[in-house]
Amino acid sequence: MAGGGEAVWHVIIDDRQEGPLTAAQILEYLASRRLEGSDLIWRPGMTDWKRVSEIDEFRQPPKQALPREPVRSRASTLSPSDVRYPPDEDEPSASGKWGLWRSASLGLLFSALTLVIQIVGGRGFELANNAHTASAETITVLAGQILAAPLIFVVIASMRNLLNRRQPKSKASVVFGAVSFVALLLCISGGVFAYGEIFFSSNEIIGGQARSTFIADASYPCIQKQRSLDPSATEAQIDKYCACVSEKIARSTTYKQLGTEADATALAELKQRLEAAGNACR
Repeated sequence: MAGGGEAVWHVIIDDRQEGPLTAAQILEYLASRRLEGSDLIWRPGMTDWKRVSEIDEFRQPPKQALPREPVRSRASTLSPSDVRYPPDEDEPSASGKWGLWRSASLGLLFSALTLVIQIVGGRGFELANNAHTASAETITVLAGQILAAPLIFVVIASMRNLLNRRQPKSKASVVFGAVSFVALLLCISGGVFAYGEIFFSSNEIIGGQARSTFIADASYPCIQKQRSLDPSATEAQIDKYCACVSEKIARSTTYKQLGTEADATALAELKQRLEAAGNACR
């Protein structure tokens, strides 16, 4: 039954609008002849006023027409915009309060979208590096990156619910909302760590953000070492030399090498590459 037991109906009786009324009240009006099938009726969701007889739940068996005074003159000119809505505190919004778990899940989806944009935009190295390293520090960074948006969404929902205290509570199941949030969080976290492993399993030569970060990280210890080895060298000479060495090493470094812990063999190979690059840059 449209409207159910809620007071949502508005009627025009003797040029006067009445409502909101429940469906039961409308039926009582019809039974007492206070309301006729030819009278106008409207409720939220209807695009215009209709005659009572056009509403299925209020359609009455044909009865002998009886004259009734006075004749209404303005009814046909009224529109839904003429309805005088009750104050919000008397008729709460049907939408109810926002569920906090649902808001948190929406925040997770927003976080996932930002991670995808970060990867597509060529800035996925830092994300992959944090996931691949999986230290306490990097996991904390990832957790903050993933959970920041859900926290903001929950705060917004809480403030909105506080400002609309008279609205009905959310009908969403708390248990279902919590389970959905945890499942979504595990999926996103698993996807991030899988991305980190895949990123550093490639035998391609590093490029983009990974290359820039590698060169910057390699240049710093080189500069410190050259300062101690050759005090007479100028800063410009040292910077140029170390930039050259770092660039040459980057040209032969793969993502897989970058993400693998160096063993004795790898360290020996790196030493040879450094010596060759150093000789080429002198």
